[in-house]
Amino acid sequence: MSHSPSFHRLVLPLAVSVGVSFGAILYGTSVLITSEAAGAQYPVWLLSAGFSGSVLTAAALAVPVGRHADRHGVRGILTLGGLLVCAGFLTFAASSSGWHVLAAWWLLIGPGSAMVLFEPAFVALQQWFGRTQRNRAAGTLTLITGLAGPIFIPAASVAVDHLGWRLTAALLGAAVALVCGTTAGWSLHGAPAAPVAGGSEESDDVGRAGSRPGRRLPAGLIPLSLAIALTMAVLEAFNVHRIARFEAAGFDASAVAWWAAAVGLLSLPARFLLPVLANRFPAAHFYCGVMVLILPGVLLAVTADQPWQMYGHFIIFGLLFGAFIPLRAVLMSDWYFGARFGALMGLQAVAIALGRAAGPGAVGWLADTSWGYTGGMILLCLLLLLSLALLAAAMLRHRRSSRGTRPDRIG
Repeated sequence: MSHSPSFHRLVLPLAVSVGVSFGAILYGTSVLITSEAAGAQYPVWLLSAGFSGSVLTAAALAVPVGRHADRHGVRGILTLGGLLVCAGFLTFAASSSGWHVLAAWWLLIGPGSAMVLFEPAFVALQQWFGRTQRNRAAGTLTLITGLAGPIFIPAASVAVDHLGWRLTAALLGAAVALVCGTTAGWSLHGAPAAPVAGGSEESDDVGRAGSRPGRRLPAGLIPLSLAIALTMAVLEAFNVHRIARFEAAGFDASAVAWWAAAVGLLSLPARFLLPVLANRFPAAHFYCGVMVLILPGVLLAVTADQPWQMYGHFIIFGLLFGAFIPLRAVLMSDWYFGARFGALMGLQAVAIALGRAAGPGAVGWLADTSWGYTGGMILLCLLLLLSLALLAAAMLRHRRSSRGTRPDRIG
């Protein structure tokens, strides 16, 4: 199926804006909090509290942002979010005390994050395109954003070395405002005025049972959201603790860091290919399959005392982890497209944020006990198995609803 004339004009700039925002907020910050940057002036716990708090304040705004996107589109959201993130980084750059840091992250960067990262972008794709193009767009978007890490980590490191952390923070914020403002003002100016009715003329009947209007949560949403939240808790725990876990097992930290950097590049093919393949096969089956296939990569990190275990972990994890975000968007679009899609994505984003905060915290706590990182990796294995069970329950509930069963009040 050929692209509509507006496909590349809409998708590519939106992907760049999400990628730049993600690169500044996550990867740029990972450099800014080091001992060579802001970590030389502020304690690590304060900087970590600032970032963690921003995740929670973003979650607090996820549902209102989703509802606004449902009614008015994402153009205004993207503009405002870019300005808030920029103001937050400028405040951080000019900070002279701890409360300035917390205010910058909790009150500005956090709320702005809810407007410039994946959730509003996926709502826009659901509004603009039918199913075939929407899935391809989701893959394209996450493929481009997958380059954020390899670009922003070295770029921010060089900038800190030559310009200092304060000017680097200001430049990161300015980049977010510039790219988001340009995307909203130029690219999204040509976006469709109204959402695509039903999503696709071809095969969107798959989602109609989940999109009935009203106050009830659609069938399967709660177990699906819990499953995705647990999966994201596992992924975020590895993002935070992967290097430390293998260093604790006796591997050289610099060698592990190179492997960790390679994970982002290994993830690129799955980010694009699996959403495209979901045009032919159910996205829920792909999501379930990726969870099963990544489980050996998690198991290899339990003991992690042999080189082959480390290599196997990074290869398996790298090839698969990048598929979860686009498959989540495709799955939600297939099941719950309609007038409430943005609000439902926002509600699910709250659960994901809690998982992202809890996963690394639980592993870090276990690492300081007699269980060590081995206990933390066992916990992640159990969470992944529980996530599989919840996903199976969600698929069952959605299938029953699609066959005409009265939807469950609590999802």
